[in-house]
Amino acid sequence: MMGSAIAWDLARSDDVDHVKVADASQQRLDAVKKRLGDRVAVRRVDVFDGAQLRRFLEGCDVAVSALPHGVVHSADVAAVQAGAKLVNIAFEDEQLALDGSAKKSGATLVPGCGLAPGLSSILVAEGARRLDDASEGHVLVGGLPQKPLPPLSYRLVFSVKGLVREYLTARIIRDGKIASVEPFSEVERVRFPKLGTLEAFFTDGLGSSLFTLTHLKELDERTLRWPGHADKIRFLIDAGFFSDEKLTVDGAEVSPVDVSSAILQKVLSRGGPEDLTVMRVQVVGTSRGRRARIIFNLLDYYDETDGITSMGRTTGFTAAIVARMLGRGDISGNGVLGPEVALDGRCVRRLISELASKGVRLRSSMKRIS
Repeated sequence: MMGSAIAWDLARSDDVDHVKVADASQQRLDAVKKRLGDRVAVRRVDVFDGAQLRRFLEGCDVAVSALPHGVVHSADVAAVQAGAKLVNIAFEDEQLALDGSAKKSGATLVPGCGLAPGLSSILVAEGARRLDDASEGHVLVGGLPQKPLPPLSYRLVFSVKGLVREYLTARIIRDGKIASVEPFSEVERVRFPKLGTLEAFFTDGLGSSLFTLTHLKELDERTLRWPGHADKIRFLIDAGFFSDEKLTVDGAEVSPVDVSSAILQKVLSRGGPEDLTVMRVQVVGTSRGRRARIIFNLLDYYDETDGITSMGRTTGFTAAIVARMLGRGDISGNGVLGPEVALDGRCVRRLISELASKGVRLRSSMKRIS
């Protein structure tokens, strides 16, 4: 879902000479080739075949991974072994352990560099730079269908594995320490211009910033959904539908979470592709001796002209822009670099400007807190 948007954006970038797209599915490759034509070359690659994947990566100046959870680690390991430069839209804790190996091989891995984590954590770090002293960072973010359908008022805009993972665990920073919380322990209602009231609940989307922005006393992410969604998902969790404990049904062992994921894949694929993305990032601290709040707001819609989802635009375009920065040498250093660390103020300004040129507009403001 995200890879096609990344390939589309890279293929129309003036500073990119050639784009190669790899996937396990020839059908998906044929669809990308049909859409992008001579601007891309496609190759069927098995991500679990380390030698094959390393050969593919060794022929690239920079690569972008848009793989779902469960497959991410194989690509990261291959990139490190190949000494490649890789931007990954997914974040997994295991990536951080690759830092030493990446430095030895000369590889650079930028994990969790999509919308959230990614753009969200980049903006938290930028907001902290704009303040004299920052103490809090709060992210509200969601990808929503423009025309929600029952029963969950939601439509898949990324992998179902990533979605289920969102509902089961969340980590935040409280009192300067990492803390685990139940995602639905605090469901808030938040009002947004043009959209009305949405509900927000904790999710584990801070990515690498959970380990890099340690100077903040508070840092959290809440996912946004149309009202009523949280209660229904909470019921499924409480009833055991997302449990990974095997059950025997008619003599066959099944995992409730696998069955539920398959059902959700079907149910949440209904309806049109028209989506929207809303994000609000707030950073609190002091400026010139007074309490202040930096706010970044984003509201983006499905691209009717080019047929690209808003989640594809906000996630994919962010990853593509950062990949081009990495390929050009605007981002330096080897090892595992969280996007909030990899991008300095100059790079962030360029990222915001390039996103705006593609119609993804961020608005920022500073407010004094009395």
